[in-house]
Amino acid sequence: MGLRFFYGPPILEQSQNIGLSIEQWVERVIDVTKCPSLSKLKLTAVPKFDVFSVFDVIPKVAELEICLNFCNALAKRAVEVLSPVTSSINMHKVPFLNREEFQTFWMGNVECLTVHSNHLSRFQFNISYLLISNAVKLELREVVLSLRDLNRFFSYWLDKTSNHRLEHLSVKSLGHFDENILLRGLNATRFTENRTRELLSTNTFYQFRNFTGGFDVRRKDGKLAAITFGNTFWTTFINFDVWS
Repeated sequence: MGLRFFYGPPILEQSQNIGLSIEQWVERVIDVTKCPSLSKLKLTAVPKFDVFSVFDVIPKVAELEICLNFCNALAKRAVEVLSPVTSSINMHKVPFLNREEFQTFWMGNVECLTVHSNHLSRFQFNISYLLISNAVKLELREVVLSLRDLNRFFSYWLDKTSNHRLEHLSVKSLGHFDENILLRGLNATRFTENRTRELLSTNTFYQFRNFTGGFDVRRKDGKLAAITFGNTFWTTFINFDVWS
């Protein structure tokens, strides 16, 4: 059984009523429940008290979620302190002040990273960031990349010059979708019906409203990856999954 901690005004008020600091409250809960980690730490709303100390007493967090209205300074502090003990970070805002801070975080060894913000242009975000990322699972829900840039990234993967840890990538593309641009030069093979059913059963592309295509690409070393795409409203989501 895992614990979930939602950091916002209601919890702060409750902990004040029982005479404990936030740090003491978290330590007490972890001690009583005998849980070695939190299943989720959700940072939401604007805190009324100093909360830095609470990050120092959390042994491990399965998922850290930073909500849009949480203050930047505390969000940045949480990421810096908890990244080494967190397997998944879900960011509705990116709290870093400049490109250097963002790059330092981006190149860290986060297992799963989901970014909902579409304001990465201030960090000059481009295909190079995909190449230097160390994430195993990377989902960019609001970041738009061109089909030509994605084609280049897939080509780098085939040449073994991209993030070697990557097992899953999800991005979106706006406007007219042309699979010929996306797949040019990749020697991709269209899925069979059986392959499509296999992928559907794993919820690989759960955000698709309509599944519209899927292809296998294989490197010279034999490693296989699937490129899938589908529509949700006016947006095309593109997934890249390494299978073997």
